[in-house]
Amino acid sequence: MSQKSFLDPTRSRSKSVVDLALAAYLDHRDNSNVAGGIDPTFKETAINQLKLFLFSGHDTTSSTVCYVLYLLSENPSVLSYVRAEHDKVLGVETSLAAKRISKTPHLLNKLPYTTSVIKESMRLFPAASTTRTGEPSFTITDPRTGLNYPAEPETLIWLISHACHHDPAFWPRSNEFLPERWLANEGEKLYVQRGAWRPFEHGPRACIGKELSMLELKIVICLVARTFDVSTVYEEPHSQMTNIRRVSGERAYQVGKGEPSEFLRCKVKLRDSE
Repeated sequence: MSQKSFLDPTRSRSKSVVDLALAAYLDHRDNSNVAGGIDPTFKETAINQLKLFLFSGHDTTSSTVCYVLYLLSENPSVLSYVRAEHDKVLGVETSLAAKRISKTPHLLNKLPYTTSVIKESMRLFPAASTTRTGEPSFTITDPRTGLNYPAEPETLIWLISHACHHDPAFWPRSNEFLPERWLANEGEKLYVQRGAWRPFEHGPRACIGKELSMLELKIVICLVARTFDVSTVYEEPHSQMTNIRRVSGERAYQVGKGEPSEFLRCKVKLRDSE
């Protein structure tokens, strides 16, 4: 089978990220009238990018899952709305949710409130930040003073998402967990300004795994939120916690690579029947 026939979009097979990358490369090669096999430089670059796409986000995604479950446990009314949305979209029989999602994946696009909960969790607790190197004649302007700071090639610029996400200039009630801000219309007080949310960064250098991560998060929450009850045990006497403290009012403050403090000590049990 030829390379082109293998990647023929009319063939009845799913197109993985590997297929899409190869198809784009072959189209470019054919349009450029370049003969021969796969260029070694492209092959090496593609492999490195696919490794990044598939593996590097697992740690940050798992930390975000922890924070979504933590915030849902701390906000029972929000959890009730999430569960009601899942009942409506996925059906009330929780044991069939995985099969329904597998058979009809686009159902995940019909969960606006669940998506809002995930985004708001990532706003309060972004699992990663990013750095950029400076360029000649590039400057950073302090909006308060108007001063310009040079950022030459040897300069490393660190964009701190946590600070951006808690700035009241961009986020009304910035320290509150308000999923409804993501459903606000333009002109309303809670409306999210373009570019203010940056857990995956923004623009052409945004994280390559953004869509994959959001899908993973929605799937996990859909399969867990209605089945289990989660509660933290930070304050329980038998939890043997040491050096108990809060940061910005949160007991599950971020440490290390962005995970909750003390690994989010909690109890998980099957959901109480209602």
